[in-house]
Amino acid sequence: MLTVPEHRGKADSRAIALPVMIFRRGAATPAADPVVYLPGGPGLSSIDGRSSGKGNPFLLERDQILLEGRGNKHAQPSLACPELNALRAAEATPAAQTEAVARCRAGLVAAGIDLDGYTSAESADDLDDLRRLLGIAQWNLIGYSYGTRLAQTVLARHPEGVRSVVLDSVLPVDINYDEMAAAPLRRAIDLVLDGCATEPACDVRYPDLRGRLDALLARADRDGIAAPGRVLRRRDIVNALAEGLQQPALIPALPRLISEAGQGRPQGLLPLLRSAPSSFNWGLRLSIWCGEEMPFEQSGRMAAQVAPALGLGGVDNRTATPGMCGAWRVAAAAAQANDAVKSDVPVLILAGEFDPVTPPAWGRRLLRSMPNARFVQIPGQAHGAMFNRCGGQLTLAFLRDPRAPLNLDCVAKMPGLVFAAD
Repeated sequence: MLTVPEHRGKADSRAIALPVMIFRRGAATPAADPVVYLPGGPGLSSIDGRSSGKGNPFLLERDQILLEGRGNKHAQPSLACPELNALRAAEATPAAQTEAVARCRAGLVAAGIDLDGYTSAESADDLDDLRRLLGIAQWNLIGYSYGTRLAQTVLARHPEGVRSVVLDSVLPVDINYDEMAAAPLRRAIDLVLDGCATEPACDVRYPDLRGRLDALLARADRDGIAAPGRVLRRRDIVNALAEGLQQPALIPALPRLISEAGQGRPQGLLPLLRSAPSSFNWGLRLSIWCGEEMPFEQSGRMAAQVAPALGLGGVDNRTATPGMCGAWRVAAAAAQANDAVKSDVPVLILAGEFDPVTPPAWGRRLLRSMPNARFVQIPGQAHGAMFNRCGGQLTLAFLRDPRAPLNLDCVAKMPGLVFAAD
């Protein structure tokens, strides 16, 4: 356990405890610089379900260190809001969700928790405290999704302790995510529609796929699409496509699923409609987001992300709403918390071609302020471009020598997606 102050800005702040896991490399002497994995979210655990290093490619050459983020599932205290998880899974009204946020906050505050202490800056300081406590001169950060934002914060606050950084599916610090939350999904859907239209076999099998989808969505609005046990509306169909776009193995089948649903057979979409509550730790998620993102976002632009004109059925990809943050009531971060991070540390940026959450352009954006960064788009992949053979090879090679030229043969040999024509 790592013991740190709950709020470093307050002299009388109490101590909190964060679990640490260290996976050791085998018998051979490991490299002196371990890797630290920073998960997505915010609000996903670093250590949940981790009981073995078996199959972990990083352990071939170096140790891996995991620090449970402050406020997360296994930290003491945890900022869990299980009622909110359940309500969001049930697609409860915004008012009901906001009321649950207020109840969760009241319970946590009554327990003596200082919600202003749960920030990316504090988490970055936790990581550097751990590095120094373990006597590590420098280590390598591997961030995924929100973890890339945390890695950028570490670079801004503690660059001396970082040898290299891998950023997979980048969330730039200076992007106001909730103002453009719908655009990445719209872009990814268009890539599928255009990809089928330009692939002869797919276009012959499913001609005018865009028109088919438009007709399907219009019918869902008008009459609903009958499915076993339910009636699908536009929002359901778009949610199913969004889930399919998170799974690279399923993306080639999306033209077929769209066409079948248009012919009255939507069963293929049903497994993509998840109803189980997410594993996000919502208290931590809200403390970070409501302090570091919401103060810099325009409510009108945020509201436009669920407007009918977008054609997405009101699918809400925003991380939080102004109402939720109004109920959570945490202090706003300083303005520089929304500035692009400048760094000379070697950085490998990986992006998935079809990412419906953090599009490749956001990864390229970091090249403006990180002169030693390199960007690689992985064909056919989605959110999580590292989790395939080529992405893994590039990551391991980069860790061996972050300043060496990258061998991109595996990228050049990837055929990308071949859309199913059967």
